[in-house]
Amino acid sequence: MALTTNPIMGIEWINLHSLITWSYNSNMLSSVIESLNNNQNKQQVLVKNDVFYVDLRTSESALIRKSQLEESPIVSIKISNLRQYMVILFKEHPFEIWDLKSFSLIKKISRKSPIITILEWCPHDFNKKLDLKTNAESSDVAKAQSSDNEKHENQSKIDQKENLVCIDDSGLMYSFCVESNYIKNGSIVLPEDGELMNVTSIDLKNDFIVFGDSDGNLSRWNFIIRNLRTVSNQRGSEIKKIKFAPGKDNMLLLVQYTDTIQIYHMNNLDLFSEFRLKVKILDSNWCSSDRLFIQFGDFSVKVYDVNFNVNFDYGQLMAPNLFNLNQKETNLFKLKTLVFDRLYQNKLNDLSQEFNSSELIKILSERFKNSSHNLIDQFAYTSAIINMNGFETKFWTQVCYLTDDNKDSNERKFRKTLGYSSFVIDSSEFISKEIEMLNLYREKIENQQLNSLLRDFILANQLDSAFNLLMDSDPINENYTNNLIKACLMASVKNSDENSNAKTSIKLVATNLIANGMIYDGVELLCLIGLVFDACRYLQDNNEWEKAAWLARMRLSEIEQQEILKRWSEYLISNTINRKESAIFLLLSCKAYWKVLEILTDTNYIQLTFLFFHHLICNKIIEIGENIKFDQEKNFAEQISNQIELIENSLHQAIAKKIVNNFLEFRKLLDF
Repeated sequence: MALTTNPIMGIEWINLHSLITWSYNSNMLSSVIESLNNNQNKQQVLVKNDVFYVDLRTSESALIRKSQLEESPIVSIKISNLRQYMVILFKEHPFEIWDLKSFSLIKKISRKSPIITILEWCPHDFNKKLDLKTNAESSDVAKAQSSDNEKHENQSKIDQKENLVCIDDSGLMYSFCVESNYIKNGSIVLPEDGELMNVTSIDLKNDFIVFGDSDGNLSRWNFIIRNLRTVSNQRGSEIKKIKFAPGKDNMLLLVQYTDTIQIYHMNNLDLFSEFRLKVKILDSNWCSSDRLFIQFGDFSVKVYDVNFNVNFDYGQLMAPNLFNLNQKETNLFKLKTLVFDRLYQNKLNDLSQEFNSSELIKILSERFKNSSHNLIDQFAYTSAIINMNGFETKFWTQVCYLTDDNKDSNERKFRKTLGYSSFVIDSSEFISKEIEMLNLYREKIENQQLNSLLRDFILANQLDSAFNLLMDSDPINENYTNNLIKACLMASVKNSDENSNAKTSIKLVATNLIANGMIYDGVELLCLIGLVFDACRYLQDNNEWEKAAWLARMRLSEIEQQEILKRWSEYLISNTINRKESAIFLLLSCKAYWKVLEILTDTNYIQLTFLFFHHLICNKIIEIGENIKFDQEKNFAEQISNQIELIENSLHQAIAKKIVNNFLEFRKLLDF
């Protein structure tokens, strides 16, 4: 996926399938990196920053911030814990706060303000404690609020307030509260100015704010009792990173130095375990509540438990050297094309005489010496090995899976490569795995994820789980009453007659909610009364294409699923979106092979299109006419070219003619 011609300088995950990434022009790249790594460098470097949003499921991307004028380079981007806001930190300019829902700028801090060097968003339970404290102090004022504020209150339930803590370049600490489009001073009581200096990292959990500094000091501030405690087991060594382990009551803290990793138990500020080595540590983080990964200076990655016993060693992250590095890029493209051509002709061994790629030929020959591998198997594996184009690899993998005769889902070829979230896999398998994941999330749920999980339970028709989740709501939750009312509604709808008048009223309410912008509230009601197809169409009409496809896979018949997916593919191939590759994968899952071929003819994948066309005809997956005959011993391209006029369907005839003509010109151009 190509986003920009400039180097990508960093990424920040929004959720499991989307991320934010940023880049800037590379004209002064070395100067920029030197400036970012050297805080003493007073020379101001100006660049043009670009910030992108990327959806990994659909391959869609959007440029959400583009610099028209040169400015200070972006240092980092911090996404809030509820995924509502993001902060963009600059090297020499004050930060910006953005709304993640609309990708709009909320506040650009004045240039007269100090430069923020460290910033961290507060966890959701941290925010709740601040809210409870604030509400207790201002209860009399809250009771006096007039009805004119009801609209604002309803909006605040959707856009919950979030707090952040930051430190400027002079060592002064601040806290801010962001709610909707308003920013104000936060309620967090921080240590007094001068108590902490040279802070390099910060993290927050429960009642604690933890700071690490450049002298190796680790400080814990309890904002409830306003107590500061400091320890130093690595005096003189800069703390590079600190990170709390996941889990509500898990108070283990990872502390990273240049060549040492320590784990503290923060309740008592005791050293739990320590790991020293001579290799430089590039990065570290938690991968579960009791497992962490460490990336070393030799580019190896290892997973450890909290006592630093190795659980898994990924080794060096280097690809095998399959090609002669002196070959030009055009030759590599020709090599890939030749490999597929020789596989197609069953003459792979001839390739060693044409290119100096003995290692590649050895790997492929060893792999395919077993005759059980069909041609599509070979295409899928070869594309993964050569890996010049991610689209081709994914394409052949999906085709291989779809045409596999083995009906055992777990044993089908390339099953693990596709992943359980793929729209290609069987509906029954997709549903069972999605429900399994929802139940797994329920066990690990945190308050900020409640609404999202509850919505998915309702959409997936797991009403018992949704009911139990609503009944388990915390009484201090601001949505507690609404949750119990929703539980009553679900129970009544579940036990009502199919043709009940109540369902007509619920449909009217649902459409009104959707018309007024509360899309998911309306969609939930439609799913409760069984109007799932209508819910999918409303989601698509409001640009929620991915969720509509997920809902269709969970609840609709195969014919209705295909209608939803085909509508999405039409949107993707439109001139305004132009995401043909993503549309091809959707149409493959619908087995709309002629439409896939039609789109492929308008791309540069000429050889792939022809080989796919050949596979479909030879295996009688598509019909082109009873009068067309093929001899397996003769050239397929010439045979189909001479019989194109016999294809009964005029549209299919035009597609086939374009495929063959493009392929013949392609072979002539490469002098095969």
